[in-house]
Amino acid sequence: MGFKFIHNDYGAPPTRITHILCTNSEAFTAGEVVKLSSGRWTKASSTDVPAGIITHNVTAGTDNQAEVILIREGDVFEAPYSGTPNAGFVPGANAVAIANDGLSVDSSTVAGGAVAALSVNTAKKTCQIKFKSRQLS
Repeated sequence: MGFKFIHNDYGAPPTRITHILCTNSEAFTAGEVVKLSSGRWTKASSTDVPAGIITHNVTAGTDNQAEVILIREGDVFEAPYSGTPNAGFVPGANAVAIANDGLSVDSSTVAGGAVAALSVNTAKKTCQIKFKSRQLS
C-alpha cells in the first residue's frame, strides 16, 4: 500500500515532480518515501528527512524517470504501520520513524523520525500522518 496522499490542510492539490531522474540501478514501489541525493531520487531510510512519495513502480535501470508527490506543509498522508507499537505511538506523537521498507511507519520507533501521527487505526493497522520534517520545505 505505501503512503497515500489524503488532502492538504490548505486545499492545495498535490504537487507532482516529473523532471528528476531515479538513482541508477535502484527499483521503487508505488507509495514509497524518497529523498534527493546527488540530484536523483533514492529511497529514504528510517531517520532521513524525505522529499516525496513515488507514485508508481519503477524497475531498476539507468536514467529512469519517476513521478513523485512532493511532501509539503499541510499535506496529510495515510500509511500502514509496522512493528510492535510503542506506548507512545498515539495521535500527537511527533518523531515517529519511517520503516526500513519505506512503505510504512515504524510504530515501534517514536523518537528521531520525521513523522507526526494524526490518527491511529489499530483495526486496520493504518495511520494518518504529516511529515514534520521535509527535505524541500
